Amino acid sequence: MAEVMEWFKSSAALFMQYGTLGLFLLAFAESSFFPVPPDLILIPLALLSPELALWYAFVTTLSSVLGGLFGYYIGQRAGRPLLERFVSKGRMEQVDAMFAKYGSWAVAIAGFTPIPYKVFTIASGVSRINRTTFITSSILGRGARFFLEGIIIMLLGAKAKQFLEQYLEIATIVLTLIVLVGYLIVCFTNRDSEINRLAVNIKAKAQTLIDEKLGPLGEFGNYLVTGIVLAAFALLLFSKLAEDLIYQELTVFDSMVTQFIAAFSTPAITQAMKLITTLGSVATLLPVTLLAIYIFYQRRRHFGDSLMILAALGGGWLLDELLKIAFHRPRPELARLAEVSGYSFPSGHAMVSVTFYGFLAYLVWLNFRRSGFRYFASFGLIMLIVLIGVSRIYLGVHYPSDVLAGFAAGGFWLTACILALQAIRYYKAGSVN
Repeated sequence: MAEVMEWFKSSAALFMQYGTLGLFLLAFAESSFFPVPPDLILIPLALLSPELALWYAFVTTLSSVLGGLFGYYIGQRAGRPLLERFVSKGRMEQVDAMFAKYGSWAVAIAGFTPIPYKVFTIASGVSRINRTTFITSSILGRGARFFLEGIIIMLLGAKAKQFLEQYLEIATIVLTLIVLVGYLIVCFTNRDSEINRLAVNIKAKAQTLIDEKLGPLGEFGNYLVTGIVLAAFALLLFSKLAEDLIYQELTVFDSMVTQFIAAFSTPAITQAMKLITTLGSVATLLPVTLLAIYIFYQRRRHFGDSLMILAALGGGWLLDELLKIAFHRPRPELARLAEVSGYSFPSGHAMVSVTFYGFLAYLVWLNFRRSGFRYFASFGLIMLIVLIGVSRIYLGVHYPSDVLAGFAAGGFWLTACILALQAIRYYKAGSVN
């Protein structure tokens, strides 16, 4: 592995000697046959001249798309046997799956994420994908990736290197998932779309598989599997942030996000943020908790719902206090717009908001199945959680990583509460039967 990395660096250094021309040649070659990514030249060149970062991004995008067309031509002429000769069977199965799932948009995904782009350019030629669509997808995928790097460097200057090394791959994957989710939502709203029909078939097959594997657990099995996956994701995210905090690697991320949010500062927004942040305080949550318990108990007579509302709030608050003591991170040394005390990591407002308002959103979704109110209320509660987190950063009382860690830890506890509620309901249903 060390030899491979050394070869990558020496190859990049060779192209680096020729500046913009070397960047153009490497981006072209990487899109069709060469393994060294152009980022290894784009980033150093942009760091040397941040004012030219967008120009280097444009050159890289243009050359990469042209190289992608060359890869398309290779695939069109040489066919699949050539691709299978140089690409592993597992990688080919991954490519085939992405083409089957996303069609030509798989090219844009590969162009934006760490997935080898050249494999998809050649595979596009093999599959005879529409050339105009291929070019459009390539421009979107490659352009988004390289211009993202250019914008970060232009804004952060020398600090961008550390940020790109630590968070670029994570950022590209997250942004890709966001775009994909948006695209799938649009497709799912169209009942006649191919994706909608495919989703229905997949859901039916998945349900059959779950019923067979989980046996008597039935519907609860769905919650159990989904909950374990979500809890594991939340735990991994929190662990990553905690590790970066211990090794003091969150400075660039916190600085960049804080400066971005602070740029929107106005007296009116400050007042709004102060109001929003109070909705995540104990003084507000206690009466809201009592009101929620009364409403849900009166409506459904489910004692388990009321019990778990208390568990979501109390458990979230207690877990946050324990984590604050464990990490004892001081508050930001900024001009704070609100008075606070105690440690900073993770954000208590963010964590308790996720556990409490998130659990309320789930109960609304569960208990108002035939009402449009479920959509309005659930979306409103989710947006409230996000705004409370943003307010803590805006007011200067938390670092962005504190809020993100609060969301992650809160998501873990929220998942546990939902699973506990479903277990109670499953047990009661079994007792009745």
